[in-house]
Amino acid sequence: MDCPPIELPDTLIPFEPTAERTVEVYGASVHLALVPGRKARSGHDREGRPALQRSPADRILGAETYWRTDTLALTPNKFPFGKNQRILWMANPARDPDLSFWQAGLAWVEQMDGTVLLNNIGAAATIPRAHAHLIEEKMPFLPALPDLPLQADIIDVPDGCELVRKDVPFCMVGVRGDLEGKAEALLRIADARLTATWNVIVSKDIVWIVPRGKQTPAPYFDSAVGAAELWGRWCYVDEEPFERATGADLEKALQIATAAVIR
Repeated sequence: MDCPPIELPDTLIPFEPTAERTVEVYGASVHLALVPGRKARSGHDREGRPALQRSPADRILGAETYWRTDTLALTPNKFPFGKNQRILWMANPARDPDLSFWQAGLAWVEQMDGTVLLNNIGAAATIPRAHAHLIEEKMPFLPALPDLPLQADIIDVPDGCELVRKDVPFCMVGVRGDLEGKAEALLRIADARLTATWNVIVSKDIVWIVPRGKQTPAPYFDSAVGAAELWGRWCYVDEEPFERATGADLEKALQIATAAVIR
């Protein structure tokens, strides 16, 4: 099984928000970060974004890859929203991760006790190639929210795994188990998914899957909601919405941006 290296590249760009604050969402603390440099991302969600556009993935991988296998590649992140952030890619064109991708991401999390965050187009990604963010950081938001058993029969659960859900007013399904079981469960849940888009948040003890609704839940949040926000870090590119954001606004944003609860 391949595992991305823990060594940091010389080209790593540090996460340096220009301002930070915290608010309470569902009774748990979330971190707000003002990162205006992320506005420069070429494919970010915006009015008039075309339906088709040349993917920059091959160009990025050709210029920035510092670790590669037959199926995976690793690059720095030019627009970080977390500590020592890198990007794990499918080395060849693919919209969704395969088993080797999830195995590698889960192995890295086991080694680093960090976080892996997956977005896709329609759920905060700016590039259609399957990729995930590797971050040497954990956030307190999700661990602070209560877990409940999941009764719904959505997949054949791999041996040694269990499914749970968060006690929140939208669909957030968790998978606990060993590395191989969690990787297989992610593939099975992807196959069961009836939404076009989703986010995945991987930590050492559990993986959270969030099927998506509306990408940008304005006026409560004026940017695309992604795995970072569901993890507990809300990224703003403009100062005014950063300063006026409240926990009540972000709760409304999450309900608009997600799918109905599955029990």
